[in-house]
Amino acid sequence: MRLGGLISGTDTETLISALMELERTRIYRQENQQVELQQKQKAWRDVRSLIQKVQDKLDPLRLPTIFRSRKVTVSDDSVLSVTAEPGAAQTSYTIKVNKLAQSHMVASRAMGLEDTLSAGRFQIGDDPANVIEVEAEDTLSTLAAKINRLNAGVTAHVVSAGNDQYRIVLTSTKSGAAHRIQLSQLDGGATLQDLELVADAEGEFRHTISAAQDAEIELNGDPKPYTSSTNTFSNILPGITITVKKPSSEAVTVTVDMDAGKVVQAVKDWVSALNTLQDQLKTLSAYDSEKKTAGILNGDSLVRSIQFNLRDLLSRKVESLPETLNMLSQVGIGYGAYGSADYGKIVVDETKLKAAIERDPEAVAKLFNAETGPIAEMNAYIKTLLDSQEGPFKVRDESLTKQINRITETIERLEYQLELREQTLRRQFQQMEEVMAKLQSQGNYFMMQLFGGMFQSQ
Repeated sequence: MRLGGLISGTDTETLISALMELERTRIYRQENQQVELQQKQKAWRDVRSLIQKVQDKLDPLRLPTIFRSRKVTVSDDSVLSVTAEPGAAQTSYTIKVNKLAQSHMVASRAMGLEDTLSAGRFQIGDDPANVIEVEAEDTLSTLAAKINRLNAGVTAHVVSAGNDQYRIVLTSTKSGAAHRIQLSQLDGGATLQDLELVADAEGEFRHTISAAQDAEIELNGDPKPYTSSTNTFSNILPGITITVKKPSSEAVTVTVDMDAGKVVQAVKDWVSALNTLQDQLKTLSAYDSEKKTAGILNGDSLVRSIQFNLRDLLSRKVESLPETLNMLSQVGIGYGAYGSADYGKIVVDETKLKAAIERDPEAVAKLFNAETGPIAEMNAYIKTLLDSQEGPFKVRDESLTKQINRITETIERLEYQLELREQTLRRQFQQMEEVMAKLQSQGNYFMMQLFGGMFQSQ
């Protein structure tokens, strides 16, 4: 039972709380230090993420492929579309679409949905394993299910023919003349005859919905057509893929050019990632002399190192290239002028860069792809930063994690000590109250004895 200061007149709960709060200042200092370390760890992880983004945007520029990008212009894209791989010939040509590829589609005669079929066996295609067993109780629906389960290059579905009549429709899973539907009755059965799905001598069916047909185009006015079992042509012109959409009475003009805009955008994306990184580093390491506040990474040498190296690398020369084109500044990549809104940032002169690419894309590619130079050295430097074994980010993260864990252990130990301390304080105050209560009781006894004797003597 707690006396709670009833005897001494002291608010022991408030006193204990005040003493414990004073004791907890040691924990608060540890917690504040831990928060600071966690903020540093998060800051470095954010920086690492931004550097990874710089790497991701830099990688395409290190390969010659992007400098050989092509853009395609089609005079009527409702007729066809064209894609060009890097390095495809820059030229113009005309295409006339005569036919689109079609899948063979045939139908049975119309019959009731519950009508049963003639029993028998028939084969789909020329593979003897693709045989359908038709039983006397089979209907159009059960036959369709059997055909679909066989997966023999033909799909089946039942459609309405009106007046409670239905047909089974067979469709070749592949388009083109070479993928005609072939059905062969076996063992003298009558299933196909009953369904009117027997082809004539020329392979034609009575109820043909769509003929098996190749796509057909004419190139540059040549009357000899090119054909494809699909609506895609990828083997006519090197690096060019043509997809036809509809037949055309007139030829469509296709032009393949250098896609300088794609390279410019890739450079802008890389520069934007660099500027974002530098802005973040500046914020994290800043010091406000008026408010006397500092960024969480203020004074860290790695921040200064990253800031310096990334800026310095951009101004390096590629010694193996001619003086006329051996620096990034010569293709429009530099720093914002003093006094401008872009001062201190990396800027891209899009007009200058695009002109250089259009004039000599291979020369610009060499500037970016050189084994030694600003891009190669930046790539190497970033790889050392991002090294997952011994990189500075890895080392810092592990060090901060250890410090945070040690503080967590210290806080747990202090919490335990404070718990014991509070128990001791409560026990001591309890003992004090009990002693005072005993003394008070004894005092009351003596007073009663003293004054009681006086009253008796009267």
